[in-house]
Formats: sequence, C-alpha cells, structure tokens
Amino acid sequence: MTATVDLWRWRLDDPDPRSLSPDERARAARFVHDRDRDRFVAGRARLRAILAGYLGCAPGDIAFGYGAHGRPRVAGVHFNLSHTGDLAQLAVSRDLVPGVDIETVAPIDMAVARAHFSANEVQALCALPEGARLAAFYRCWTRKEAFLKALGTGLSTDLHSFAVTLAPGEPPAVLSCAGGDAGAWRLFDLAPAPGVAGALALRCGGRDVRLAHHG
Repeated sequence: MTATVDLWRWRLDDPDPRSLSPDERARAARFVHDRDRDRFVAGRARLRAILAGYLGCAPGDIAFGYGAHGRPRVAGVHFNLSHTGDLAQLAVSRDLVPGVDIETVAPIDMAVARAHFSANEVQALCALPEGARLAAFYRCWTRKEAFLKALGTGLSTDLHSFAVTLAPGEPPAVLSCAGGDAGAWRLFDLAPAPGVAGALALRCGGRDVRLAHHG
C-alpha cells in the first residue's frame, strides 16, 4: 500500500495568536525579539489550522502532547515542522512518522562538517571540487537532521553514528545507521525556496511513498 505524505509550506508573516493555547502564548511572550515571537506565533497558528483539517476540529481545540525529546504530537496524525528565517515547512502523514528539515544556505567552515559528519561523509565531501562542497554540505546536513527528527531522538543521537549520501547526482539515501536497517529508510530532497535546502526522512520499510505538495 502506498503511503502519502503531505508537504505544506508558508511564510511566517501572519502572527495571529487567537488559536494558541495558554502555554503557547506564554512561550511566545518569553521571546526577546519581536521578530522571533511573531515567527513562532505564525508557525503555531498555521500548524494548528492545517492539523485541524485532518482532525476535524477547531484549531484552538488541538491539545499537543510532547515526547521525551520535546517533539509535539497529536492523536490521529503524524507531523513534523521545520522553519528557517521566515519560511516554514510541514510534513503530515497518517501512515508514517516524518522528519523534515530546511536550512538557509550560507557559507560554512569545513570544521563544522568535521565536527558533525561521519568520517565517510567528511571524506566524500572533501573529495568534491571546492565549488560543489557548499551544496553538498547542506544536502548532508538537512538529510541528517531530517533523519534524526523522524527518529524522534534529536541530537541525543550521535551525528557520527549514521551516514547519508551527499554527492551531486547521487540519490538521497541512508547508507548506514544503528540497528542495520538503513534500507528501511527513504530520503527526499526538498527545495522550498531559492537559497533554502531541505530534506524529508521516512522509515517506510520498502513501502511506496507519494508526496503531495500544498501551498
């Protein structure tokens, strides 16, 4: 059976707090900078509006639970949200637990890769021409972050303990991971906006996956 993952993308420019819960309003109030507070409110409000369509309820009626590593969840649907700057990307599925990550592409120091990538990933990155390394770095980074978010463990999992592909033209894939089930994973590259890299990770166990994009 084919599993469906809905991908939603929006700008964080409509900070309407009316559907937020008291704890979300309190969290918003703790932001020092107005821009960060507004982006948080806009992200949560739209997240609630989208999930309400799947759950058949009002946005303000959604009660989030939180996993051991702080990941929000609701009964009835799996979802994962990422944002960078004023852009948000959401993955929603009734079938699979998604992990999604988006990052604004900016110059990086290779020391960052050496600190966070596996030895095989660093070797593959260094083997590329210098002009190809920045894009490859962000392919690797977003794929790894998406993988961790799908696991639900966040940075409590050692970034060196698994490896993904990163070379230009190489299909996105998990090459190795704890438990030896790399073949159960599917990775997809996302291009949410110019200058923004992204990836989606799913442990689908060989199931076919259909991606549905929404505005």
